[in-house]
Amino acid sequence: MKYHNQQGVALIVVILIVAVVAIIATNITSRNQLSMRRTLNMAQYDQAYWYALSGEELAMKVLKQDFEDADGNVIHRQQYWALTDMVFPAEYGQIGGEISDMRACFNLNSVSQESKEVENGQPKMTLAAKQYQGLLVALGMDEFGAERLTHTLKDYIDADTVASPFGAEDSEYESRNVPYRAANTLMQHRSELRAVLGYNQDIYLKLRPYICAIPGDNRQLLNVNSIEVEQAALLVGMLDNQISLSDAESVINQRPADGYETIDDFWQNSALTSLKAEANFRSSFVITSNYFLLRAGAKVDNAVFIMDSVLKRSGNNIDVITRQYGGQQ
Repeated sequence: MKYHNQQGVALIVVILIVAVVAIIATNITSRNQLSMRRTLNMAQYDQAYWYALSGEELAMKVLKQDFEDADGNVIHRQQYWALTDMVFPAEYGQIGGEISDMRACFNLNSVSQESKEVENGQPKMTLAAKQYQGLLVALGMDEFGAERLTHTLKDYIDADTVASPFGAEDSEYESRNVPYRAANTLMQHRSELRAVLGYNQDIYLKLRPYICAIPGDNRQLLNVNSIEVEQAALLVGMLDNQISLSDAESVINQRPADGYETIDDFWQNSALTSLKAEANFRSSFVITSNYFLLRAGAKVDNAVFIMDSVLKRSGNNIDVITRQYGGQQ
């Protein structure tokens, strides 16, 4: 009897050992599969990254070709860079990209310009600030609200720590639930606008199709050859709301297919001839551009990589001045 009991115990021990070994083997197999999947994902992600960089090289080549073909450096939407929905096949995946003219949007950094004139004991609003305020009004904001948001943006990105009459500096930001300080430097991406006092999500989403941030550049120049009809409110704001939205749409629709050959041709439009535009006012309208934004994407199997590159023309060369990953809006 004792012998049979010992056999039963031995059998249970063997079964337990087999079960433990099976569990360990299953865990090892699962870990190996997870490790292999992780390694494969990393390899695919890295490959997608290099594909996106190759898309960047192709974009620079296209821009160089357009610059060489351009007559007098005229940039317009009939050139190769303006083609949309460009997708190229690649081994195990594909590469796509879209180039946009960064002179066909409002450069937020231009609001940081310092005024050298005084009005009623206060620094007079610069031309770029007036045009930005005009854009806010063109998008349906009241005059006071537009002026307040213009001043808060200026204070956030200008170099000094002196608050404008309706602006905000460090003390305002440090008193918030999550305290931080004003940047006091130029923006690298338009999404930084969400950190500025007064700019909630609704205002940002309304502004987003019309704005950009050109790294290291604080000028506002609008290329009248590349602005799209959907951005007519930007043209209205840049013209200090002296024309209606429908007139602005008409001006853009009447533009020659290959753009204006000179900026004077743009001002000959019947909707613009009666405008009260001073010389410095007109100086913010151009027919060329040196800044472009490439939104490149690459896919390898299930791995997707998104990259935004700001490209700057310097003579006959094109340089990448910033890259942002992840498709930030």
